Amino acid sequence: MKEEIKRLQYKTKANDVDDEKGIVTVAVNGIGVKDSQDDISMPGSFNKTLKENIGRMRWFLNHRTDQLLGVPLEGKEEGGNLIMTGQLNLDKEIGRDILADYKLYAANGRTLEHSIGVRAMKRDEQDKRKVLEWKMFEYSTLTHWGSNPQTFLVGIKSATADQVKDACDFIRKAFLQHGYTDERLKAYDMELNLLLKSLNGGVIVTCPCCGHQFDYESMPEHTFSQQVIDLAAQFQRWITEDIVRQEMEKLTPEIREQVTAVLDIVLSKNGKPEFEQKGLTDIMSYVRCPHCYSRVYKSNTIIQEASTTTDPAPGAEPSGDTQQKDQEGSQEDVVKEEAAKSTLPDFEKLNKVFNV
Repeated sequence: MKEEIKRLQYKTKANDVDDEKGIVTVAVNGIGVKDSQDDISMPGSFNKTLKENIGRMRWFLNHRTDQLLGVPLEGKEEGGNLIMTGQLNLDKEIGRDILADYKLYAANGRTLEHSIGVRAMKRDEQDKRKVLEWKMFEYSTLTHWGSNPQTFLVGIKSATADQVKDACDFIRKAFLQHGYTDERLKAYDMELNLLLKSLNGGVIVTCPCCGHQFDYESMPEHTFSQQVIDLAAQFQRWITEDIVRQEMEKLTPEIREQVTAVLDIVLSKNGKPEFEQKGLTDIMSYVRCPHCYSRVYKSNTIIQEASTTTDPAPGAEPSGDTQQKDQEGSQEDVVKEEAAKSTLPDFEKLNKVFNV
């Protein structure tokens, strides 16, 4: 059976950046390390594709085939990593912006991450995790954790107030970095304003579907009927009196479905049927994301309590090591989770580009 194209993502770094020519050398993959999809790239597994396919490989931004950064010049396995050298197209705004990103991150002891699009061509017969030969189609510079179309530098989903302050400081440094286009600086200004507003008590939320960040109060709020909220609030009494089934069967299918949706959310959050009018209203009130039109609740606010946040700290990029071979911290888990979601459906356009 023909294997799917997949993304492999590691903690990697930019090894060298030529400021004037826009030539960037990056480590994009580790050799002999189990990746986010439980594959192990064996030594020599990239040799054939680097020799035969380098002319057709692409260098994208965030795996987007409509955002071509430049041209891959050469690749090699070296020091336990797959090293790629590419030429950014500095005649395009996107190329100049990414070069400025590399310089900004390097100046602050950070690094952008990278990921590759590959298909396994040959595996070890005794251990199917071990890939003996890859076919590589592209590598990508990653500027955020997910498919966030707006945030370029910090990609916050949720964070503590102190982490948001750190992110603001980092964005301010971008304005001192030469090389950014006016459009990118406008985007950074928007991002900074949102973060500052969240620090000042504004309800700035992150869409759980596309990652877009916006002011909750700037969008029209949708609410379920008071009848649904009241019925859900009676659930505690129904349990006590052992009449849940009888009461639920009295409801129309439409109302029953909405009441059940409320109960599912509350029970999954609290683990027990505790209902408060305010809490239920917060859960059932939502706005539509202006980017993808998904539901976004107030609970999706950027700033979370320090004891409950599980997202990586803003700007907490990979360490200076080109490849960290030990699994460590929640940030690695987030990276693995995102990469694990990236299978064939995400590469439909890529397949068309390469005619595979």
